[in-house]
Amino acid sequence: MRKLLTGLLASGAIALPLVLSNAPGAPAAPPLATCFWEGPISTNQPTTKGFDGRNFNFPEESATYWLARFNLPSNVQLTLEGGYPHGRYMSLNAYSDGEPTDALSDIAIKPLPGHTNPFIPAALRNATKRSYRVRVLNQQPPSPGSPRAPNALYAKPAAGASIELLYRVYAPDRGYDLTGGTGLPRPVIKMADGSTATGAAACAAINDQDRSIPVQTVPAATWQAARSTPPCDPQTNPAYNPPRWERFFNLNYAQAAVASDCTDEGRQARLATQPEVKGGFYSNRDTAYIYVHLSRHFGPLLVVKGRLPQFARTDTSPTRMPDAKLRFWSLCTGESRVTTRTPDCLADHQVLDRSGRDYTVVVSRASDRPPNARAQCGVAWLDWGDRGDGAGDRDYGLLIMRNMLASPSFAQAIQRVGRPGTERKVMGPFFPRSQYTTKAAFTSRGCAGAAG
Repeated sequence: MRKLLTGLLASGAIALPLVLSNAPGAPAAPPLATCFWEGPISTNQPTTKGFDGRNFNFPEESATYWLARFNLPSNVQLTLEGGYPHGRYMSLNAYSDGEPTDALSDIAIKPLPGHTNPFIPAALRNATKRSYRVRVLNQQPPSPGSPRAPNALYAKPAAGASIELLYRVYAPDRGYDLTGGTGLPRPVIKMADGSTATGAAACAAINDQDRSIPVQTVPAATWQAARSTPPCDPQTNPAYNPPRWERFFNLNYAQAAVASDCTDEGRQARLATQPEVKGGFYSNRDTAYIYVHLSRHFGPLLVVKGRLPQFARTDTSPTRMPDAKLRFWSLCTGESRVTTRTPDCLADHQVLDRSGRDYTVVVSRASDRPPNARAQCGVAWLDWGDRGDGAGDRDYGLLIMRNMLASPSFAQAIQRVGRPGTERKVMGPFFPRSQYTTKAAFTSRGCAGAAG
């Protein structure tokens, strides 16, 4: 993986800290966790309590996540006061059992009077005044098409459960910390008598005692049993050749494929259903995903080709927020549900810089990387990972493609895939065409031919 510090800094995958020293007079760096927000959940560093963010429900390397878990009695109001980060994206999602039930995208959050939302296309990205205020409501979201209260996140959990929120920041600008330089949203609670509390007092009043990071894993034995469902081949199931990309609609629908899709009848029956778009694995309401299971039994390399959508590139520090078909695109490898670990990711700007808008990506172990799988040959490389499914099968692999905040005009976004089996037709040139091969076969293409 591209984890050498110098390479990461050069690519912008890791931002430099906002404050590099504690020199006299220097402003204090914002904390990376608070009594309200557990974190930072990041592939670049563990949380303040030591949790490895690579194991967090197939995380994206460009993202940092923070978790809040709390309860809101009927006589308590909660407001989050924050500043829009300097970066590509931010959002707040509310969850029930890992499914997002409501969300506020950065572009949907109105700034305070006299302040600027820097995520609106053409807005000044470095505006000094960039504050907002969001209300968290212990209520069900309005039905589709019904009016919403401004700057309100509807976060009513399932019966007997606590409210769970995730705060996300993607790709902080160069020179800023993981929060994008503006710190974490600050909780303010208001009681029925009009009194307010902030900081530790607010946390003491509403926080759930359980501060653990939720990860939706399954036991290795459960995963292995599903893979071995007759007449499935336990050596390769749920991977196939040619690879089968499909949209992630919800956890139960994706889970069913492991045991059902090894027969034509089972696969056709599953594809004939109309699954609800509910998400899972603490997914993001702003993002749609397609994924594919892999096996090295079909070949030690996977070559992926497609077209990179126009995205809102911010790593070059534009003065104004770009308008684009997508806010963010990425391709990540993964282990299995046993670990939900992410070995490696390629963000949109990394693919563009290495491979071009009509891209070629080679997915392999580091030991199988062809010499022409490099930027000079127009090829991007993605690490398959060495641990396989994390449960003993070192030949298993997973790929996940993200489309975030698709423009209404982008008809070929993953978000437009409404029925199973229509991914290739809907996405057209943006669909990832994939083929297994070997290191020797790819090397034989040479440097010029590899970019074709």
